[in-house]
Amino acid sequence: MYLLNYSLDNLSLMAVTIATGFVVDDAIVVLENVTRHLEQGMKPFQAALLGAREIGFTVLSMSTSLIAVFIPRSS
Repeated sequence: MYLLNYSLDNLSLMAVTIATGFVVDDAIVVLENVTRHLEQGMKPFQAALLGAREIGFTVLSMSTSLIAVFIPRSS
């Protein structure tokens, strides 16, 4: 961090930015799936449950892989 002239504040700001992106991206994926079920004629509550169940593992694995990319590595 010292060599790249980062402070704890800059690192915290980058982490908050990335975390916000994760939340927004995951919400869009789930919302698109729920909307697809609604367009097929399901009731809203059933569409929400089924849509979240279908996408849950995918969202978890996408988030885990994205977090792994941003974990600092020693050189």
